[in-house]
Amino acid sequence: MKKVLLSAAALGAVAAFSAPANAALITCPAAHIADGTSKVFNGSNSAVSACQYDNATGTSTVANLTNINASAFYGFSDWADNGQTQINLAEGAGGSGTWTINGVDFAAYDYMIVFKNGNGTHLTAFTFNEEFSSGGWSTPFTDPPFDLPGKSKSHDVSHYSIVKRYNPETPPPVDVPEPAMLGLFGLGLMGLGMARRRRG
Repeated sequence: MKKVLLSAAALGAVAAFSAPANAALITCPAAHIADGTSKVFNGSNSAVSACQYDNATGTSTVANLTNINASAFYGFSDWADNGQTQINLAEGAGGSGTWTINGVDFAAYDYMIVFKNGNGTHLTAFTFNEEFSSGGWSTPFTDPPFDLPGKSKSHDVSHYSIVKRYNPETPPPVDVPEPAMLGLFGLGLMGLGMARRRRG
């Protein structure tokens, strides 16, 4: 009986601390975010600090707010609309393009761009590094990391979304030094009080 209870307790603990199996987030290759080879850039500089793709999303999963939050990129499911959801690209224009963050406020928000394609790819999200508010992109749908059908080495982007997440930067508390004059005044009062006691 003791073994059964211990086994049940162990199984319960494992189940309680296990993450839900709704998303399989995988980190992109380092080259996807490195200066000179980044898939989201401004000149030769990377404009992003991280990249993940959701291996659980299928070819019909669009990059809308519901699916982005269901994927819980970077551990968050509270991404909000930035007025730039599902920006469709013209046929044949999905190999590269430009991006601009509308109404950017890096002090209050984190921003993320999420790309979508079709066959053999998944929603792919990049967090912006807060150095640039516009730049260029090239398709992140390459082989590797994606197992593309046939001899294809890359797939075009069909659409992308730029979303935001409220995350205000709290400045560190500032120590306000006590003015020296206030300290001298206090010492003077203390001396005056001691002198009165001596006399009295």
